[in-house]
Amino acid sequence: MIFEERISQAVSEKLNDGSIDELINNKLEEAVAKTLDDTLGWNGKGRELLKSKVEDILIPCIERHDFNQYLVKLDTCLTEMINNTSLADNKTILENFKGLMKEPEFKTIKLSEIFEKYCECVASNVNTSNLETVCEDGEPYYEHVSATLDINCESRKWFSSSSEECIVTLNCDEDPDLNCEMKLYRNESDRTWCILKYCGSGSVDINTLRYMNGFEVFMHMLERAFIRIELDTHGECYRDIEPEEKPEWDLN
Repeated sequence: MIFEERISQAVSEKLNDGSIDELINNKLEEAVAKTLDDTLGWNGKGRELLKSKVEDILIPCIERHDFNQYLVKLDTCLTEMINNTSLADNKTILENFKGLMKEPEFKTIKLSEIFEKYCECVASNVNTSNLETVCEDGEPYYEHVSATLDINCESRKWFSSSSEECIVTLNCDEDPDLNCEMKLYRNESDRTWCILKYCGSGSVDINTLRYMNGFEVFMHMLERAFIRIELDTHGECYRDIEPEEKPEWDLN
């Protein structure tokens, strides 16, 4: 048998015994799996679309659920835990926990109202150690500090669905420890925004509860309760704030 005939016979045998079909099926499976990984992976368009559809269904279901029945149980457990530790005389943890688990009476809040809360936080919590003391007429006071709000929004379009993401930053130049941001999200049909993530004091646990200020507790409560946000301001906001803490008289 000549060489060409042997090649022809080998090819015919492979075609007839199903080997080629198996190879084709394996390659097709690999191609489909890779396409799914690319589509539903971290940067895949399908992942964002699927995430949007799941949020549309899941978030309303969670919003309708009443979690008040768990608050008393959690409060009791936390109280017992604090009373059995060396922090029994520290009420901050328990107070912050109650504030975090409080069910708000509203479903939406304006961004300007959140900024007002932040300004109150700056006034009562700003670090005055590096501030100048002013003493012109009457009682001395610390120099004023600044509070700013900035909004950066970006539209996204996946297939036939559109959405927007927005990052709101709250800053105090004189005390970076008070700086924070929140990531917002909404579908094109929504009027208000939901909080994807609040970035302030980090994760909430028994240790961070002890050191969280009132604004951080308030923001985590909004995030937990799925409160919607109305963007009633779209530009940068600025506020000049006088610290609540007063300097002591220096008679030297």
